[in-house]
Order: sequence, then structure tokens, then C-alpha cells
Amino acid sequence: MPIDNNEYHVDMSFTGKQLKLARPIGIAVAIAGLLFVFSTMTTNIAASLLPMSDDYLQAMIPPAPDGGEAIGLTMLTHEISEKTISVSGTIKNRTNQAMANVLAVVQMIDTTGRFPQTVEVPVMPPVLPPQGTATFMTMATLQEKVGGYSVKFRFADGPFIPHKDERSAPVTITAQPETK
Repeated sequence: MPIDNNEYHVDMSFTGKQLKLARPIGIAVAIAGLLFVFSTMTTNIAASLLPMSDDYLQAMIPPAPDGGEAIGLTMLTHEISEKTISVSGTIKNRTNQAMANVLAVVQMIDTTGRFPQTVEVPVMPPVLPPQGTATFMTMATLQEKVGGYSVKFRFADGPFIPHKDERSAPVTITAQPETK
């Protein structure tokens, strides 16, 4: 037995009302939303709306007790074999707060300077405890012979962290002629 269309009916608050402006208003709101998303992705409007200034990012870096840099570079070594360079090092958290997601950013430059290669490698352990140490190691093969490299540190998706070179001076032995 077929059901009549008028037999079962749910009465809603807008049932039977003619909403002439609902569709144009919905289309206008959708277009405005799409324009907002598109403008925040392609222009600098988001920078004025979000609190992501340099001061905000610098607040992520914990202060050292002596007021200096947050990280100390305690050891840095490299090995070069033709066009391949391996860089490793040890850092120390000079602050009284743990730091997580710290990356070592190593920029390696060949002798021509035309083909620099930048590698970001996480330090181990991933969470650097207060006054604790961590290590990093990376390797790259350049297009020409190795000319040099630089090492910086930063938070993943965050600012660069100032560091202090705390490497000890190499021990040198100087031969003195024996006097009689």
C-alpha cells in the first residue's frame, strides 16, 4: 500500500516558509569565507591578525642564568673526504629549563660557493634537559670540493637559538730545545 506524501510530516520551525534570501546570503557568506582563506594564504594579512612577531618567537627561547646565550657549543668536529663532509658536535643547554625539538642547522659550502647545501638534523636526545648535553651528526656530498661550513641551532618551526662557543682550546705541545 503506497504512503501518501501528506500522511507523515515533520513540522520544523521553517517548514512551509518562503525563504527568498537564504540562498543568496549563504552564497555570499561562502564566497566571503573563501576570499578570507585565500587572502590569508597568499598575502600578509595573517601576519597582522596573528601574534607571530619576532618578539613572540624570541620569547620561546629560555634565558640563561648568566643572561647569555641559551646553548653552548662544547664540541665540533668534521671529516672531509673529497666532496663528502661529515659534521658532528655536542651542545649544552645553558638554561634552567628543558628545551625540546632543537635542530642543528648545518650549511655546507663548496669551493665555488655556488652550490650550498643546508641540512637540518635533530639533536639527540630530543628533549634537552636543563644543563644537559645533546649531540648531532650530519653528512653530505657536495657538487664540488668542500670549502667550509657553518652551524646554527633553532627550534623546529621556530626561531634560531643564539649559541656560545664553549669549545676548549686544543692542547698544543711546543718543543723547547734543551739547554745545558
